[in-house]
Amino acid sequence: MAVSTVTAYVGPECGSVMGLLLLGRRSAGKSSVGDLILGRSEFEHGKTTTRCVRRFGWVDGVRLAVVDTPGWSLFGLTNGQQVKQEILRSVMLAPSGCQLFLLVIPVDSFSKRDGRAIEKYLSVLGEAVWSHALVLFTWGDELRGNDIEKHIEKTGEPLQKILRKCGHRYHVVNNKCPEDYTQVTELLNILKRMSASTG
Repeated sequence: MAVSTVTAYVGPECGSVMGLLLLGRRSAGKSSVGDLILGRSEFEHGKTTTRCVRRFGWVDGVRLAVVDTPGWSLFGLTNGQQVKQEILRSVMLAPSGCQLFLLVIPVDSFSKRDGRAIEKYLSVLGEAVWSHALVLFTWGDELRGNDIEKHIEKTGEPLQKILRKCGHRYHVVNNKCPEDYTQVTELLNILKRMSASTG
């Protein structure tokens, strides 16, 4: 069952909640990204997420509902059908009028297998999901000062294809530096612009 339509965030002045759904493979850093965005420890680390977890918070004047989802395995070690079901359930946990999808990808690793897995698991949400999706690169410290655009070019076509499907929307965060909150403010600004353009 595919979700054929995804509606957009309309702004805090309307009393809306911005729903952020964190999607990605296992150990991509989804739980730590959720904590980073909310500015506090809300999601469990060091343990495989098996069910969607939703947490709320106010960030920069915006009410957020952050949904952490189970990650998929690139090697068939997890129940793929269960992960798909949880991805579908994540949409039901997020506010119906304002869902944005953050594809959490470690900046230091991406392969053809990663690209195929992203397309496979997001397919349960329908093609509309891509117009509401952004690639969120985690572990930004691994760039070691290198330019993200050059990194994307060097990584090659599998990653570039995913970015094209997302309208070339992406952001980089350093999970190890939660005190640098400007990275979250910048992310929220991007997400607000996305909402305005897709609404």
